[in-house]
Amino acid sequence: MKTMNLLTLTVAAGSLLALTSVAQAGVVGSPHDFHAASWNSDPTDPATVCSVCHTPHHADPNAGPLWNRTVATSGFIMYKDHAPAENIKSTPSTQPTGVSLACLSCHDGQTAINAYGGSAGTSGNTITNSANLTRDLSHSHPISLTYDSALVGTGPTQNKWLYPPDTTPVLQPDSGTFVAGNDMTIKGFLLGKNNRLECNSCHDVHNQEGTPYSLGSNPKLVKINGTQAGVGSLLCRSCHNK
Repeated sequence: MKTMNLLTLTVAAGSLLALTSVAQAGVVGSPHDFHAASWNSDPTDPATVCSVCHTPHHADPNAGPLWNRTVATSGFIMYKDHAPAENIKSTPSTQPTGVSLACLSCHDGQTAINAYGGSAGTSGNTITNSANLTRDLSHSHPISLTYDSALVGTGPTQNKWLYPPDTTPVLQPDSGTFVAGNDMTIKGFLLGKNNRLECNSCHDVHNQEGTPYSLGSNPKLVKINGTQAGVGSLLCRSCHNK
């Protein structure tokens, strides 16, 4: 039994190391690489590129995988709070959920960047540039909603300007360094198995799919970037039938 437990533990540890190396491959050198930041717990250790956001123990269950940051779960103004009622066809959450909460633990402009690992962080040490979304999300693309086939159509609670997510392939650039996934439908590539539209539907901070990180050509880390037959906005037009 001890031998089996040791073997299981060894395999698990190896898997975790492999996962870490994959994540670091896309994060190192990107805007989310904080391993050398002065406020990092150990700025001389490159391994801390992951620990600013993730922890194997005592993670926050409300946000992203193994989340290590302080998360605000209330106080956000959502798109639906100010949009005309006739524009709301889905049933968005009253507050951000899941991975979106993880993103907003930095990008809300109120939570300190160094508020992680149980620390409240330093007051005033927040994002101040265009990446500061604030907690008023009413002017941003709606998040934390379900986008499934039931949402598509001409009924009173449906949107006729959306493509069916389960069967519609996303648009891919004609050339460049686009990285395709195993499932290139809207659901498979952008939404995930639960058909949830969150921040990571459009953005990929780990750069394992979509367009690999390039500060010059893709500073927003969007999953689809480039042109097809000379026409851009591929990410938007993958879902919206315009």
